[in-house]
Amino acid sequence: MNSRRRSTQMFRPSSMESSNLVSRKPPLYKELLVAALVGGLFGPLIGWFVGTFAAFFAVVVADDSGHSPRGMRMSAFLGGMIGIPLGATIGLLVSLPLRILSARFFRFLDNPWVAASMGVVIGWCCAILILVRQEPSAGAIVYFGLHATVVGGLVAVVAVLAKPKWL
Repeated sequence: MNSRRRSTQMFRPSSMESSNLVSRKPPLYKELLVAALVGGLFGPLIGWFVGTFAAFFAVVVADDSGHSPRGMRMSAFLGGMIGIPLGATIGLLVSLPLRILSARFFRFLDNPWVAASMGVVIGWCCAILILVRQEPSAGAIVYFGLHATVVGGLVAVVAVLAKPKWL
């Protein structure tokens, strides 16, 4: 009986040792680094891809003459190039707060659907801020609306699903 008690005491950490155990939550700097990497890498990549296709829709909406296929290649190229810095901006503005909020405060944001809807709302706010600063045309509203919706939603999903262990 005495030997059994000793064996279980060997594997039970004392109160002093339990404070040295690794906590379940990663440190805040790792959460910020994951958010910055997701927003800084996926934001421009998704922004380039989505900006290319959003430009097609914007050209069709803005073209009054009916000859929209004429300038599609250049419009797609420019839409993708505009989408890169816009995607980086939206990506960082979405990923940083959502990553911190989902990891530290609100556990319900770990759900990708909830995070995507929050990312879309933040993306729309960014698009509205851009559109308020200029005199937007119908094509600009379509472009920025589509771009901000897709980039905000996808970056938010990746930001809440990314693991700090990957660093």
